[in-house]
Amino acid sequence: MRERITLIHSPEEGVDPAELVLEPARLKAPAIGAAREDRLTAALDELPSHVSLLLQDFQTLHAFTSVASKNNKNTPRDAHYFYQILDHSHLILKAYADICGDDEECRARARELNDASSLEFAYDAEKPVAKITAFWPLEERTLDITSSDGRRTEVGIMARGSPPSMEEHDIGLGGITLVLGDSKRPSPTLFKFAERHRSAEQLFQATFTQPTGLHPAIRISLSGSQAPAEDCRSYAFLTLPKTIFADRYQLHDNLFMASKNLTALRHASLPVDLEAPAYTTETWGSNILVELAPPSTTQEEWAVEVPLHLRYLEPSATGERDIHVAYPVVFWACPVEQGTNFAINPFDKVGLGYDDLFDDDTVYWHVTPQPASGGDGRLVTSITVPVVDEKAASWVGVGTAVVVGLGFLWVLWQLVRAQTNSDQEARAAKVEKKSR
Repeated sequence: MRERITLIHSPEEGVDPAELVLEPARLKAPAIGAAREDRLTAALDELPSHVSLLLQDFQTLHAFTSVASKNNKNTPRDAHYFYQILDHSHLILKAYADICGDDEECRARARELNDASSLEFAYDAEKPVAKITAFWPLEERTLDITSSDGRRTEVGIMARGSPPSMEEHDIGLGGITLVLGDSKRPSPTLFKFAERHRSAEQLFQATFTQPTGLHPAIRISLSGSQAPAEDCRSYAFLTLPKTIFADRYQLHDNLFMASKNLTALRHASLPVDLEAPAYTTETWGSNILVELAPPSTTQEEWAVEVPLHLRYLEPSATGERDIHVAYPVVFWACPVEQGTNFAINPFDKVGLGYDDLFDDDTVYWHVTPQPASGGDGRLVTSITVPVVDEKAASWVGVGTAVVVGLGFLWVLWQLVRAQTNSDQEARAAKVEKKSR
């Protein structure tokens, strides 16, 4: 089992190696303002038996704080997704606690994950290893890191650096590294790697167009239309709960798509039942990837609209239900520069969902999301949907039964009446024939 703890601080701050207190299985240092990433890597046979048994059913497994995806072992190209908005990932917390076993220090570290800003669990059967990664943002923190038997703990304390032959969009890091229990003193390090995920100098905001009705549209307003590099295309990846969906047939109409500043639907998860109400839909929801159509002339602001459709929802005591949709991921996908090697990037992220739809040599320029003004600051778009009032629901059932019953009696009466008239006409014709 291997653990890597990385702290990234600003160049203005730092830790004097002379101030480090290095014990055989412990590292202590003065407080420092730094971001922190912890990654625990365990082989399948190092995991608790019930966890390793569960993972054997997967080819790959990626779990995040709000989205998890898996590939079935027998059909590695087919993706299945689970979606739920969570403040914390209980799945990852439980997995970390299981991996720790009776290691109290490890369990204490697992409890610290409640304060992490992002959590990730990844398993790859080809390795086969499981990785749990947690990230904490920049803040003042005191370093007191311990290791334990059976777990190799690597620690890196770094800042932005400038190694030789730095290229544009490379990230350079320099600092010190050590292995608890092995290192007698910290070792200096300086290296660089290319960024796969980059930040475009643009912003976006997502809102529902008003009035929403039963066929709302998400409006994505962008601050600019200039591509960050050559041969780039603009995309939006939407993850939708089962209460709302996109009609893939509607999104194949080229004229309709052009009117919304969209180029094409590039991916839609299947199956999506277009008629079923939410309370009978078994799937968690769906996701779509749409290619955007930026204006041909560079302009500061532009917008696209993605048409969606609401499902019928269960009755409620208030006659309304709130639907929450996570912000889409908006980005430019561009070909990588020649000679770039992402494999040496220790922080490279894969299996995010949308990246499986692109080649491995793709660079992503992300448009920065901005929460709606006056909201709670979350990157979530909400809509209030009118539904049947629970008090009226029983009367609706009774009324429906009465109407159906009356309709049945009316149809029956019309059939009897028609048969009676037919019999009468037949008798009249027979009498007339005899009288002749």
